[in-house]
Amino acid sequence: MKNQLAMGAIMALLVPFAGRAQVVREAVIAAETAFAAQSAQAGTGAALLAHSAPTALVTNEGKWANAQEVWKARTSQAGNYQSRYPVLADVAQGGDLGYTTGPWTAYKNNQPHTSGEYVTVWRKQPDGKWKFVVDMGIERIGTAPTKTANVPQPHLLPAAATPSTAPSNIVLDIDRKFSIAQQLKPGATYQQYLSSEARLYRPGLSMMQGAAAAANMKNLDGSYLFTPVTGYLAASGDLGYVVGNLTRPAGTKHPEENGSYLRIWRREAVDGWRVVLEVFNFTPGAQDAVAAPAPDKEPASGQLPSTPSN
Repeated sequence: MKNQLAMGAIMALLVPFAGRAQVVREAVIAAETAFAAQSAQAGTGAALLAHSAPTALVTNEGKWANAQEVWKARTSQAGNYQSRYPVLADVAQGGDLGYTTGPWTAYKNNQPHTSGEYVTVWRKQPDGKWKFVVDMGIERIGTAPTKTANVPQPHLLPAAATPSTAPSNIVLDIDRKFSIAQQLKPGATYQQYLSSEARLYRPGLSMMQGAAAAANMKNLDGSYLFTPVTGYLAASGDLGYVVGNLTRPAGTKHPEENGSYLRIWRREAVDGWRVVLEVFNFTPGAQDAVAAPAPDKEPASGQLPSTPSN
């Protein structure tokens, strides 16, 4: 009975935001759809320039870079483009932050070349338009998730909106607390902080989701050192993200890892702050140096090729 009363109270608090949140979610999905359409028609570079905020971040060889600064120096190449579509979208109750994620496919000479998963974080700009502030992707193994007529959203309810006067500090502090804890007990910390709906993206692996994500992280072979670079928490205090750098010493089952991470935090009604999405990019390792590079390889969504395209 107590749990039912608590959930009833939560629902009552969320009612004023429900209609607005749906309108905002549709706006974010529309921005994602326009981004994807322009990417397929005019090339990834043109889409990135048109839909990115001035300080938007992407990754280059596992390192963070300003999207506009890099892509302004590049020219699109006919027949080389990306297609993508969202399979999940969520927004903050305050209407200023959201994210989309789904599969991408890169085409070279109009033929499928590589594929993977992308994560794009969107923020409402002062002029009312939605621009992405982080776009990050990985190459995947396995089959892409199916496109649906209606883009799903998380099933778990968010916590009631709690406006904050220091949004960036709050989400960065949460991320640092998680980072410190997992250095001592990596597997247990992931299990503690992962949402039951969490999605984990790692280069070259299938997506880990929900219970499978927690199970896979339970016996994590060694801890990561995460160093946050920047972050943002929505004005309603229920959704935020952190980007940063990562490193993990070589272990018995893996080589040394260095690179970047994006972690999306959501304050859930029952469990509080939880990681709902985490994606890694790695810098090329020693094992890659001895391998012949793939010619003219199309970068993953949100990743930048190491040399300009012609």
